[in-house]
Amino acid sequence: MNRIYKWYNSLSKQIRDSIIISVTILGMISTILSILGISLGDCKEFSLLLRTGIVIVAFLIICVITYITLGRIFNNSVKLTIRQTSVSVDCGNIFEAQGLRVIGWGNPFNTVVDDIVISKKSLHGQLVLEHGSKDEIDKTVEAEARRLGLNKNSDDLYDFPLGTIIPYNSSIDNHTYLMLAMTELNSRYESHTNMAKYERMLMKMWKEIDRVYASQDIALPLLGAGIARFDDGPKHKDDLLRCMLCTLNSSGVSLNSGVKIIIYGDIGDIPLYEYKDIFHTIPRR
Repeated sequence: MNRIYKWYNSLSKQIRDSIIISVTILGMISTILSILGISLGDCKEFSLLLRTGIVIVAFLIICVITYITLGRIFNNSVKLTIRQTSVSVDCGNIFEAQGLRVIGWGNPFNTVVDDIVISKKSLHGQLVLEHGSKDEIDKTVEAEARRLGLNKNSDDLYDFPLGTIIPYNSSIDNHTYLMLAMTELNSRYESHTNMAKYERMLMKMWKEIDRVYASQDIALPLLGAGIARFDDGPKHKDDLLRCMLCTLNSSGVSLNSGVKIIIYGDIGDIPLYEYKDIFHTIPRR
């Protein structure tokens, strides 16, 4: 019995829920038929083995249909609650999202977008070129560096601690962006991090968001899924999403607005249904 229990718990949430729902549906059908006075036992021409086979086949059909239905319903989005904070994961474009938009940067907050220092295709590059003003951003970064008491490095830039958030109010599209010091840059202007730094960065990020969000909704991309390089090996989108959610839970931050994590492009390889009740056993504070 213990082996069966371990095997059952090793199954994905989607399979386990499909089994539970299928058993429930079969039970309801059985109850209704019993009320109507209909039973497979009345079919004398059917052997016990055949009647058992019919029930098993019916269960498997219902289970498969339920599994496919759950997968389609939660294929592109899922909602969950973490420490009383409403969190949703959706497909989309961060620049079309409502609320404060978090954009990851290298920690010097460089605004040179030339496909060498900063890629034009990156969210960072798109913000500078299409949704913001280079001069405005430079002035905003300069003001924040003075507030934090930072000194310029050898490249005449400021090295902000990873996880630092700098709010930027764009006069170009009239949206507020939370510029995030997400990665460090090497001498070839490549964004680098590792999983330990990534987790520490996220922990600080959530506290920084709590400091500046002023009860407004927050929209974040799947941080690290772009051009960021992980020194300890590439990370799957599923790993990054799980880390973002777990650090929000571990940070102790509880926001009274919504948080939306927006995944650009194909989301099919992320089992979103598995996140539906991921924190339901963890007590809220």
